[in-house]
Amino acid sequence: MHRVLQAFSNPHDRATALGSLTIIPLLIWWAGWYPAIMSSDSVDQWSQALSFEFHNSHPITHTAYLWVISLAWQTPAAVALTQVVMFSVLLALVARRLVQIGVRIPMAIATVWIVVLLPMTAATTIAIWKDVPFTLAMGWVFTELLLVAKDQSRFWRTWHGPVRLGIGLGLMWALRANGKLTVLVFVVALAIGFRTQWRELVLVGSAVLGVGLVLPTLLVSVLPVANQPIEPAQVFMPDVAAVVVHDRDALSLDDLALVAAVAPLAIWESQYDCGDSSPLVFHPEFDNSAIRGGSSSYQRLIVHAVVGAPGTVAGHRWCAGEYLLSPYNRTGTFVHRPPSEIWPNDLGLERAPVSDRAYAVTLWAYKVVEHKRIEWLTWRPAIVVLLGLITYAAVWRRRELRPLRWVGLLFVVHLGNVFITSPSHEFRYAFGLYLISLASIPLWYLIIDPARAHIASQGTS
Repeated sequence: MHRVLQAFSNPHDRATALGSLTIIPLLIWWAGWYPAIMSSDSVDQWSQALSFEFHNSHPITHTAYLWVISLAWQTPAAVALTQVVMFSVLLALVARRLVQIGVRIPMAIATVWIVVLLPMTAATTIAIWKDVPFTLAMGWVFTELLLVAKDQSRFWRTWHGPVRLGIGLGLMWALRANGKLTVLVFVVALAIGFRTQWRELVLVGSAVLGVGLVLPTLLVSVLPVANQPIEPAQVFMPDVAAVVVHDRDALSLDDLALVAAVAPLAIWESQYDCGDSSPLVFHPEFDNSAIRGGSSSYQRLIVHAVVGAPGTVAGHRWCAGEYLLSPYNRTGTFVHRPPSEIWPNDLGLERAPVSDRAYAVTLWAYKVVEHKRIEWLTWRPAIVVLLGLITYAAVWRRRELRPLRWVGLLFVVHLGNVFITSPSHEFRYAFGLYLISLASIPLWYLIIDPARAHIASQGTS
């Protein structure tokens, strides 16, 4: 007992222990919403895992992760429980790193508990979505960058620091189709900022490529995968739709022929919604195979749309991404969030709470944040994202906190990525930004008085 108490006398260990207790409210959500929160995508991927027949329209890395877990326990509850454990471990690590850079323990612990007690966070954590492990990976990178800030020279002196950072970034690449955009931009920035640490940067780059590129390639080669990755042109078809609807004269007859090969023009016009592309791209008459079969032609079509009607495309892009920056929902577009019911399926999956009391309490919390009048504060992430931008703008102005700018850069790069690639207003796309923004609140303790920070500012930043 004395040794246990002695161990927790270390503030870093005490922060870790108290942070790990965040697993308790997450387990309550897991028990109440057993086996998990599942959308149509979740059911599709779980079906692949059970049948051992894959396609990589969803990242094969994530579907393979579901399959591996199913080997131990053939229920989505196993995946949700794994995510609950990993999320609580991450929050414990976040608390530890915050204390290591000078944040007081009560602030660090209060922050991770606020994160976990928010129904938006807890409900998303038990959803079977690739966005959850992606957010875990992004959170891991956040903790590694806090270590870089604490002591850059020490971080780069070891081999395991750069490798951990590279693995985290590699997972971000592998788990979301647009993840590699954030990772590539950030790695290039690292290479410029720490160019004198080229040997260590080779370790980072090798880990990124190994996890982000080689691993998915191996999985496609080894597993029975119908190779149907998302064609980049598919992501920007809603931008073309905006031009078709609002500025059709900007497109040539050849362009319009390509448009009509995907779906009749009447479908483009009737199903287009600048804030939600789902009605259009998932319409039965919208033929995505035409885009995959003529990828170069459709990539040129996108260029023609952007060049021919830049104002229209910019207007569409703002409408599609404004949920990230504007609390006010001017279009009335529905903000997608974890569904309250499991998607209808023939796999026998249905809600079966382990504890009715846990379900009653968490359902009440879910319904509270569902209320339309407070959606701007709950499922619409703009307030929290803006807080993150303000936090790192303040960090940028503090010379003594320069090493923390790397976290801010990751945040801004990924925000730009999500803004230009969001097909709809959906909380899960912003989950990583949401987590980092909330976890960064205690940095204000250091911003107000940088002398409190335990940061070695030597080295490049």
